[in-house]
Amino acid sequence: MTAADQPPPQHCNNQSHHTNHFQTRKNNCLSKRDKSSAGRIDPRAVDICAAINERREYYTTSSCSGRCFLYVGDGIKSWHATGSVSGEDIGEEGDGGGTVVAGGSGTPDGLATTNDHAAATGKLGFFQRYRVNHDLILEPCRYFDISTLEEDPTGGGDPIPTVGQYDYFKSTATGNGGSGVHEEGGHDNMNATNHNGIDRLNGSEQMNGNIEHGKNGDCYSKRPFVPVSPLWLRYEPFILHVMCQSLNAASELMNLARPSFKNVGLTTWSGSEKEINAIPDVDNVASPDDYPRKSNQQCKGGGPRYLVAIWGDEGLDMPLSLPTAPGVGIFYNGDEITEKNAEWLAQLVNERHVRNWRKIERFVEAVRKFNEMDECDELAHPGIDADEHDDIDDYDGVNQSLDGVMNRNDNNSKSKSNSNLHVRSYDVVGDVAILNSLPENVSEQSIQHLGESILTRNKGIKICLARTTSLSTTNRSPGSSGLIQIAGPKRAQFITSHYEYGIKCVVDLSHTFFSPRMAPERLRLSQQVARGERVLVVFAGVGMEALQIVARTEASEVLAIEKNEVAVECLRRAKRMLERNKTVTCPGGGKGAMERLHIVEGDALEILPTLEEGSFDRIVAPRPKEGSSDGDLGTGDAGTVFLLAMLPLVKLKGEVHWYDFAADHELPTCERTRETVKGVCDKCGLDMEVIRVAKVGSVAKRQLRICMDFRITGINKK
Repeated sequence: MTAADQPPPQHCNNQSHHTNHFQTRKNNCLSKRDKSSAGRIDPRAVDICAAINERREYYTTSSCSGRCFLYVGDGIKSWHATGSVSGEDIGEEGDGGGTVVAGGSGTPDGLATTNDHAAATGKLGFFQRYRVNHDLILEPCRYFDISTLEEDPTGGGDPIPTVGQYDYFKSTATGNGGSGVHEEGGHDNMNATNHNGIDRLNGSEQMNGNIEHGKNGDCYSKRPFVPVSPLWLRYEPFILHVMCQSLNAASELMNLARPSFKNVGLTTWSGSEKEINAIPDVDNVASPDDYPRKSNQQCKGGGPRYLVAIWGDEGLDMPLSLPTAPGVGIFYNGDEITEKNAEWLAQLVNERHVRNWRKIERFVEAVRKFNEMDECDELAHPGIDADEHDDIDDYDGVNQSLDGVMNRNDNNSKSKSNSNLHVRSYDVVGDVAILNSLPENVSEQSIQHLGESILTRNKGIKICLARTTSLSTTNRSPGSSGLIQIAGPKRAQFITSHYEYGIKCVVDLSHTFFSPRMAPERLRLSQQVARGERVLVVFAGVGMEALQIVARTEASEVLAIEKNEVAVECLRRAKRMLERNKTVTCPGGGKGAMERLHIVEGDALEILPTLEEGSFDRIVAPRPKEGSSDGDLGTGDAGTVFLLAMLPLVKLKGEVHWYDFAADHELPTCERTRETVKGVCDKCGLDMEVIRVAKVGSVAKRQLRICMDFRITGINKK
């Protein structure tokens, strides 16, 4: 028996077992709906989460890009359970005597203090936030005026969502009795009212007769703001939690983070034993074998867990009022005399924001360079030509490497050219493997053997195809004769169902375009959709972008436009299957997602002018490549005709994800794309700001697909 024929050691099987469990946990985690109050990842944390989630050995579990807010209470999010509570011994931290809540006695109007409430419920304290803001404070006097917390709940900060977990407040205001308390409730609530109907600002229960509507439809009390506990200002810096596949992977990530963030730590526990071990630094651990664990621990519960926590040090916590006079600001009272103090407070916060964002940018660059180094290592693999490998973009096993597969599976005597047969990678769409090209000067028997080798390696693949034509049409599809089957049971039509983070789409491989390599980009897009947004997806294709957004977010509506009738039929079939999909995490499940997805068949240039102007919060435009008219070769209009039709539909502060094509030398600035979008915005009389420009894939040698995220900031009156 040769070394190649010997069974692998037991620890290798354990490691494979652990890896499979990790990938399953990763897919389950990333497929879940964002349960934060905004319903999306913070915009400035999207890039770092995307860069980390691209790697097989990591996935993010929670993040915050940094925020400031005002708060009352003990400064801790959770309520603290107590075994035996005395009304004399309990009070809010810095509260000066407790906060009024509903349902007690001994106070005017039948109201009780938190001391009485805690004694009755066995719970201690509360923590309520106001005016949460993830961006710079541009209106200091408005933000720090504590007398207007009721009439101006945002203070110029983040808008308060009015759907999703806030449906309870809307139903209360319309006289429904507040029966629709949403499952998410709780600690991330940015509204002034909590889910038990108690207004923590005034310490009184909100009854239907005491509700009015403020700006943006927010509900607030008619009663004037009379705080009973001091108000505080807090700034919380960037924080990120990342689950790692191994101790070595955790160590690498911590080393990447340390130049930007001083506070980096590791928590690990067993998959079978809830045994927590906090490790502040892993530099002294020589290898994973040095870490104490039971010999069979890898095979129990999917192996050990390694959670890396990264957080900034730009914190701030300071009082804005005193316990003796909680309604009077220490620094600013809404008058011109103390206006400079408000500007000073804003400066304290804004300086921390800027320093925090610079650290995040450095961290993103470090992770990206680390990813590029790994790509270079792959290019240096024997048998693969670096120049020919430029257009390979692997993701999570979807694009599998076949380097040397013929050598491992063919030990019989063959010609020299066949025995050295190498295929760089193949795409997996549903149960179909697709080779984007076939090796030259290779016999038909060797090609068939290659296809059978692919089926042997992956039991989930049923047939293997090879593409014989380029994707040159507007639909970017190979056509009826563009695919040949080289292995597996014969199929009359190449149609399959493809899963991505638990969401299924239908793909006609012959007549539609679909790339599994865009999965990380589709995840990034869906993570940016906030609660209640109206989203337009142009060039929807088979609809995976639209399906991911409608199934994984709380968008109020997703409108998908597609010209290819075959792709539209695939999307309609996927929409019907969405109703039965139990993995859909948005409110209402699959049926609710199906009702919020609308499909329009036709030419985008004919449909877009018929839509209402300024009616969409977000537009996603993954346009297909059209050859020389794209602009990346120095010719063409680079899709300006589509931009001219789309931009009038975007709301003020709305965002657009515009996909373009660029030569490799244009990165990272992509000035041509920036100038194109800026010119179209000027023609439409709109001001814009670029949020992000980055490579999201490759279409040919040194020709890249890029995505430019930009925001409409205002109307250009000129």
